[in-house]
Amino acid sequence: MSRNVFSRLSPLLTLALVLVVTGVSICYLKVTRLHMPLEPAAQSDIWMVEARLAFTGRSGPVNVSMALPSDPRGFTIIDEQFVSGDFGRTLTEETSRGRRVVWTRRRSQGDQALYYRINVYQSARDSRFPGDRVATTTAPVTPDYPEPLATAIETVLDQARAESADIFTFTNRLLTILNDTSDENVKVIRTARRAGEWVNLVAEILAGARIPARAVYGISLTSDFVDRGLVPWLEVNNFERWRGFNPQTGEAGYPANFLIWTDGSRPVVEASGIRNDELRFSVTRSGISQIELAGELEKRLDTGLMNFTLFNLPIPTQEVYKVLLMVPIGALIIAFMRVVVGIPTFGTFTPILIALAFRETRLAWGVSLFVSIVFVGFLLRIALANLRLLLVPRLAGMLVIVVILMLIMSQFSAKLGLEQGLSVALFPMVILTMTIERMSIVWEERGLGETVKETVGSLVVAVTGYYAMNHPYLMHLMFNFPELLLVVLAGCLLLGAYTGYRISEVLRFRDLTRG
Repeated sequence: MSRNVFSRLSPLLTLALVLVVTGVSICYLKVTRLHMPLEPAAQSDIWMVEARLAFTGRSGPVNVSMALPSDPRGFTIIDEQFVSGDFGRTLTEETSRGRRVVWTRRRSQGDQALYYRINVYQSARDSRFPGDRVATTTAPVTPDYPEPLATAIETVLDQARAESADIFTFTNRLLTILNDTSDENVKVIRTARRAGEWVNLVAEILAGARIPARAVYGISLTSDFVDRGLVPWLEVNNFERWRGFNPQTGEAGYPANFLIWTDGSRPVVEASGIRNDELRFSVTRSGISQIELAGELEKRLDTGLMNFTLFNLPIPTQEVYKVLLMVPIGALIIAFMRVVVGIPTFGTFTPILIALAFRETRLAWGVSLFVSIVFVGFLLRIALANLRLLLVPRLAGMLVIVVILMLIMSQFSAKLGLEQGLSVALFPMVILTMTIERMSIVWEERGLGETVKETVGSLVVAVTGYYAMNHPYLMHLMFNFPELLLVVLAGCLLLGAYTGYRISEVLRFRDLTRG
């Protein structure tokens, strides 16, 4: 028997699994690639970084090359702009050396300025080691240091090696030693280079221990600022991953929100035909909704994922779908309430439409108005039963009565100044009419008890559906991720295969189970 049940359910379970995986996968891609928000009203910070390269021309040909960020770790570039003036501009991208922009001009004289702007979004929050990434490399060649620098470096390397356990702890101890300016060996090492070349010197010292290291340059995006330079930082590879180190303290990690501009494999700026060049950076922050951010990212990445959204539709159509997309949620709730819980209702979709009507009147007024109109209409329907009318004319007459009751309710509300009562006109007249007709049929066939049960059950399901269909989080998810309808469909299909006991039946026959 169990094998037959499994063979019967196997295609259904497979179909449901395919639907869930498809819907969740599209949703996952939207969140990870376009950073679409899972919460309503989510805001993100967009950082505009402006690089200003100022220089003086020498009245001759000019060739200026500047490093550009390329897929910086922890950030996503939304767009970029160049202000090149009369200069020609060429973008180059080398696998090993990153992106660069080259500005050229046949003749340049006097003070000049070139600008590069990018808008970036912080796609990954800072962690203890935000820049760690898996990347293997080979051991560097040991430099040929001149004396007495060679002896000083060998001494500090031996000391750091004795006090460390691996490459990263070795780097920490080495930086701690090198920043002790009272040490005689450190004094020799520090006089070997200018202060601005300190990080490159540390990388060369680490090369003496066959440890891959490099200088990276970046800026910390924590607040707005004007006219600052790039911050040099040290990166060390343990033949598995790169990790940043503060070159002054030896502490592992990076500055907060550190945007790495270039890895230092080449100078940030290489130029000919100019003098007095100076590269300065300014940063400003602005807020943007994550939905707008997703649209901007789609323009740059061209993933095609925005085709699975409703933002290309006209706004009035979008507003309609904000309501329609919640109807399947209500249908799923009704299926669960009737199949699993066992709550009786008038029909299948009547509670959903009643819940939609409650959106206009709000819940308390909606229930009051619904009960009032249905109760009075039900009494009048019983009176009409004595006239022995045909079905269609009787329904038409009930529709007229419902409209009259709605009109009276609106007039009464207007007299009392109750604006909520005026929205009763938005109730679905046909649904009210069919509800009254259904109540009368149940009354005649199964009596008062069943009529009350189904009336109360319909209201309970409608109220439950109202809360679900008006929940801001669910409304946000269904509108921005309509592919989740596939998950709802899978839920409906699985409920359709449910053959167990209803909760109401378990409660009804609980005395038998005890015996």
